[in-house]
Amino acid sequence: MPRRLLYLHLRSLVLISLIWVVFGVVFFENLIRACNDLGVRVALYQFSIVFGLIGFIVTGIIIFYLKPAFSHLPVWRASLYKLLITVVIFFVIAFLLLLLYYVFLYKKSFHFGHFLDSFFTKIMHTRTFGIFIIDMAIMTVMSIAMLEVKDKYGPGMFWAMISGEYNKPVVQNRIFIFLDINEATSIAETLGHERYFLMLRRFFAEITMPVLASEGEIYQYVGDEVVLSWANTPENKLNALRFLRYAYFLMERKAAEYEKQFGYIPRFKAGVHAGEVTAGFVGVVKKDMLYTGDTVNTTARIRSVCHDVNESFVLSGAFMSDFEKPHGYRIKAIGRIELKGKVEWVKLYSMRFE
Repeated sequence: MPRRLLYLHLRSLVLISLIWVVFGVVFFENLIRACNDLGVRVALYQFSIVFGLIGFIVTGIIIFYLKPAFSHLPVWRASLYKLLITVVIFFVIAFLLLLLYYVFLYKKSFHFGHFLDSFFTKIMHTRTFGIFIIDMAIMTVMSIAMLEVKDKYGPGMFWAMISGEYNKPVVQNRIFIFLDINEATSIAETLGHERYFLMLRRFFAEITMPVLASEGEIYQYVGDEVVLSWANTPENKLNALRFLRYAYFLMERKAAEYEKQFGYIPRFKAGVHAGEVTAGFVGVVKKDMLYTGDTVNTTARIRSVCHDVNESFVLSGAFMSDFEKPHGYRIKAIGRIELKGKVEWVKLYSMRFE
């Protein structure tokens, strides 16, 4: 697993576990402290830590195992399976934690048969335990929903929605890459819509790893095109070029597999540009992140120039400003070209890998 992807998973895991801890405090104050008919006595801090630990284990299993295992299923069915499995896991965790509690409580006088009887009569058959199960299920559903929202909007966007960071327009300076598959229309006609969609879905899934490795953001998918973005810094300019390099050689390694499965290899072209945009959430019944401005439109025009100049990767002069050509990339000036809808001609560069 790439380091960037592992970091994002761990960040989600820690955040959701902390939410479980907070919910554990609320649960304890409103139920355990008021009316505890369980056969055990615990303090607030003990209960909150244990509840957070359960959340950590459950969420970790969802992120690292259940989510990829059921990714091919509809969301409702995958969520149901995850919920049922996590309930079983919770019973196992509760059993083991209470077993340890009894072992340390009774020490030498501990008797496993007595523990089993106590577990089923003093724990499972109580009103508090039943409500505890319901609350745990609610927290699990909330955790699954948070992970689904995070996947929808991408890393960092969930918190941006909650904090209201983009409720008002925000001016940013960003790098954009518009990337699409060569000869997409003819490939789609030959393969048919269903097989072409399967190829496209696999292609987008596989280039996600290079995106994460280069610390990029997936802005949106439009047909057979994906738009990527980075904050405009010299380091991220290099990351943007690294993404193209990673993605290009990844497709080269996978070429035989695509040829065997689809009869085609998804070669791609990309336009790269940088500049100011206005960012913010739009929509009422369906919110989405939107970048607007001449920078976005110009990047799309640069990508369309790739075919005209017979180059796979075309960079703008704005992207190349204050940026030295890195080792391993052969970048050459194409010249100033008139782009559709632009009054001023734009200086462009071609890029190949050495």
